[in-house]
Amino acid sequence: NGIGDHESLVPKSTAVSGTAFYYYNNILAARIADVLGHKIEAEQYRKKAEVIRDAFNSRFLKEGRVDIATQACQAFALYMGMAPDDERQRVLDVLVGDVVNARKGHLTTGIFGTKYMLMALSDLGRADVAFQIASQKAFPGWGHMIEQGATTLWEHWEFSDNTFSYNHPMFGSVSEWFYRVLAGINPAPDADGFDKIVIQPRPVGDITWVDAQYDSARGPVCVKWKCGNSRFQMNMSIPVGVEAAVVPPCGDVAHVTESGEPISGQKGLSITTDNPPAIHAGSGTYQFECRLQTDAK
Repeated sequence: NGIGDHESLVPKSTAVSGTAFYYYNNILAARIADVLGHKIEAEQYRKKAEVIRDAFNSRFLKEGRVDIATQACQAFALYMGMAPDDERQRVLDVLVGDVVNARKGHLTTGIFGTKYMLMALSDLGRADVAFQIASQKAFPGWGHMIEQGATTLWEHWEFSDNTFSYNHPMFGSVSEWFYRVLAGINPAPDADGFDKIVIQPRPVGDITWVDAQYDSARGPVCVKWKCGNSRFQMNMSIPVGVEAAVVPPCGDVAHVTESGEPISGQKGLSITTDNPPAIHAGSGTYQFECRLQTDAK
């Protein structure tokens, strides 16, 4: 039940969104119970989440299509991690097909689906499609609002002179996408108060530079990068007490240099065997450079 994908431009499946949130709430409860040391309760919530996920897929997932297969339905299954590993690519393909082919690069999502779609596309290697959505100037989208003279975000994708708010944060998730995907600034999955971060910038489209600062609880995290002639250069600043896993957009982190020197042998830097491989860096300022590799298909 519930409001579903509020302000969606196409019919909503409240059953998909309601079940997805039910699953997510159990995942959150399990994590909270773990932190509080309630191991029995944590395991109960995890098992309940598995039951919900199995029921979700049994009821809604058919050959990569989630229920009515709107962009929001596909995004919920991908972002929440509900689609099985062996079906994730097909679910993604249906989503990409709807955006690129059926909608000519436009969104149909509301408040939840918009955030989940941008992040799911980017996390699954299709940041190029997310960029295509975000950079549209025709209706619907943020560019359309700007073209119509908007200086703040509207509550609704379409203009109305007597119904909706014109200073409304609900579609502001695109700003999160700027920080987390374009600049690449993210808390690590096991972070406490931003003590561990992942820096994974993803150049897309015709964007040739980004200059971002996130004021975390432990101090400012700064990322400034530019690319051109198949080269990627990034200046980065990490606050005291913070550890960073840096994943530059290159094919092999072993070929990344810092201040013109190879990573190996440099004090405070090491290459991890994570998936994907990363450069482990402590607090300080860095200048990384590598040959560029993008997500574009």
